[in-house]
Amino acid sequence: MDAPESDSSGLPIPIPTDLPAYADVVVPRHLHRPFTYRIPDHLRGRLEVGAQVHVPFGASVLNGVIVAMCERPPDVPMPGAGVSRRLREIIARLDETSEARLDPDLLTLARLISESYLTPLGQCLRLILPPSPRHRSAPRYVLADAGEKRDKKVDGLSATAREVLRRLAESPAGLTAPSLRRTIAGRVAGALVTLKRRRLVRQVDSDRPAPAVDPRRPSTRRQASLSDAPETRQPRDLPGAGVSVTIGGSSECPTQSTGWPPWWDRLRNALDQVRHEAFLLHAPAATRLPCVIQAAGETLAHDRSVLIVAPTIDRASTIAASARARWGERVHLLHSGLPSAARAKIWQRIRTGSACVVLGTRSAVFAPVSSMGLLCVEDEHDPALKEEQEPRYHARDVAWMRAGRHQAVLLLGSAYPSLETVSAISSPSLPLPPLPSELQAESSAGVSRPAAPTIRMVDLRHVPSGVLLSQPLVTGIASALEARTGQLEVILFLNRKGFAPALSCRDCGESPRCPQCSVTLTFYRRVGRLTCPYCGGSSPLPETCPSCLAAGLQPVGVGTERLEEEVRRLFPRARVGRLDRDTARTPAQAEAVRRQASSGELEILIGTQMLLGAARLPRVPFVGIPYADAGLHLPDFRSAERTFQTLQDVIALAQPGHAGGTAVLQTYLPTHHVMSAIAAQHAAIFYDEEMAVRRTLGFPPFGHLISLRVSGANPDRVRAAAERWAERLHVAARQSSPQPDGPRIDQAQGPAADARDEVTILGPIQASLAQLRGRHRWQLLVRSTSAVRGRQTVRATLEDLDRSQGRGGLKFEVDVDPLEMG
Repeated sequence: MDAPESDSSGLPIPIPTDLPAYADVVVPRHLHRPFTYRIPDHLRGRLEVGAQVHVPFGASVLNGVIVAMCERPPDVPMPGAGVSRRLREIIARLDETSEARLDPDLLTLARLISESYLTPLGQCLRLILPPSPRHRSAPRYVLADAGEKRDKKVDGLSATAREVLRRLAESPAGLTAPSLRRTIAGRVAGALVTLKRRRLVRQVDSDRPAPAVDPRRPSTRRQASLSDAPETRQPRDLPGAGVSVTIGGSSECPTQSTGWPPWWDRLRNALDQVRHEAFLLHAPAATRLPCVIQAAGETLAHDRSVLIVAPTIDRASTIAASARARWGERVHLLHSGLPSAARAKIWQRIRTGSACVVLGTRSAVFAPVSSMGLLCVEDEHDPALKEEQEPRYHARDVAWMRAGRHQAVLLLGSAYPSLETVSAISSPSLPLPPLPSELQAESSAGVSRPAAPTIRMVDLRHVPSGVLLSQPLVTGIASALEARTGQLEVILFLNRKGFAPALSCRDCGESPRCPQCSVTLTFYRRVGRLTCPYCGGSSPLPETCPSCLAAGLQPVGVGTERLEEEVRRLFPRARVGRLDRDTARTPAQAEAVRRQASSGELEILIGTQMLLGAARLPRVPFVGIPYADAGLHLPDFRSAERTFQTLQDVIALAQPGHAGGTAVLQTYLPTHHVMSAIAAQHAAIFYDEEMAVRRTLGFPPFGHLISLRVSGANPDRVRAAAERWAERLHVAARQSSPQPDGPRIDQAQGPAADARDEVTILGPIQASLAQLRGRHRWQLLVRSTSAVRGRQTVRATLEDLDRSQGRGGLKFEVDVDPLEMG
């Protein structure tokens, strides 16, 4: 420890009595409170809020962040009382340079994220810390040369250890422990220790950045930094939503030829007055881009910075290319795909103000941009903007927070806006446009745009059972192929891989299921195997039913492999390709298939959601969707919204109707409001009906949800823990209720009329995916008409959960405003 500072005579310099002597420090652990440490004399006056420090924590030493300072410890009237003598001292400060201190505005934002998403502050601080230029490499494991005694060494190994050996044999380059854990159930860490001890595997250095460590799992390292974890792939009470305007489907951009549309004047006034205001650009990506670039230029003219967030690296790179064409080196791109040193360098440039336009993916919303004037979120409806790991923030809503704090303009762009954004931004006097502008023939500014294709719905209830492709769909494919233009003619969309989603026994009706996940195994006919779509576990095709031993297993349902087989049977001379995760496991392979399609090497392309990537395919004469309503049957209240957005994207791959473009959709639900809106190409049909359904059920945007999940290896312990959590939630809801007897509900006006603080606890029940990778899962749902009340109710139970977190292998997860309900 450093000695106290002294003067020229060698005597210690007296410490001013008014300097803070205690600091609250947040550490990178799943704990919902800070810890108070005593500041040693040699550090008094050299620390401030936001400083990063080394602190003792149990038997370890951790890196923490100071979040508060005081002259005396909590609940102690005078320094030197009993509690203060038991407090441990801060060991050292990490770095005294100005770059090491956290930005106060970002520190406040981290607090807001912690409060809004019910996440420990230590996890949220990781979002705002500068990237480390040197990440510790995650070790890889490879098979070792065990020599002649290999068979003897393998004897007595557990099933998990044997599976690790099998996976490593399939991957000569080696695998990291996290990648093994994602596909193998059981104690992978223990298996690796055993295999290393028997010299069956060896550990090698990896060039890949270290993956994020689960913050809930205790660390075995002596030191841990808040910034060790790299980027991983909503609060609905949005501030400032009442002073916004929706830009309709025409989405006019200001140009010298078209003049200034009304929304542009309002945006310029917001910049002039340094006023927060939100805008919705309801238009396709290609139409929005000039508007975004023009708005960025206007912001820079006001000497303010621009931050643009996109859901994917490809989309961010596309916008960055346009921005660099105008502003050159003042534009910086920040995302997790960059090398660690490059990310750290760009982050530092942003902090020093040399970057005027910053673009990036989800985590870029936390970039240290100063003097922010414009914050743009592209494709705000995209689920990729929602973080899947803790803290489970939504970049769109964090952007709303930051724009409000900076008095900046918020620009949300989407071809199919989410219902939450429509509700937050749209004024009752501003109805939604009749359809997305990509499907309009012309904009009000007179700019020519591609029109919609001719759309035909086929009612599968009137198609013979077992027929995969109806006559209208077959006729459409044949007509398109007859043109023989030498280009891609047909796109068929089916968002299911494999030959069939399951095999079924004709005698007992049972289907082979994954032993680690509660799902049926997907049948792959070409390789003759069954594979789990979640954990990746694979097994040979059984000759008999595992349940009754009958020999009558038959495929149920359709996947892209089966669709390809049927298309090749019907059109044997056509050049057919397939784009899914089975045929394109890497981005390079996917790009190769897209190049084949764009160059005319393929006439028919069959694919899943990968057809809708950032690299757009050429528009074709015919688009077919064999099962358009497949996404509507998922146990999720957002299934209709996602299906509508996906079908619109697929239909946009067809040429306009006046050029002969046609889209055929096969469905069992032709009267569903999603199908009605698609058939009429009238988006308001979908939005009006879906809003009415959500309002009736009290789901977002008319209510607030918090998803709670308990998981573990022991099903009885998981269920008991979920039931105890439910009991605590009910107690917390009653204690915080302003009306002890329960809220009064006006039957005429619905629950939102007089039950503004109502909290409903639903469950516990088994999750829709009841078992995943060997862990059993139970779920609860907290629904409230007040976001604050809902969070208060859950927060009251979190301290008890901290004490039981990890005991008995249990894991507790909180997801505020979830996008996935499974």
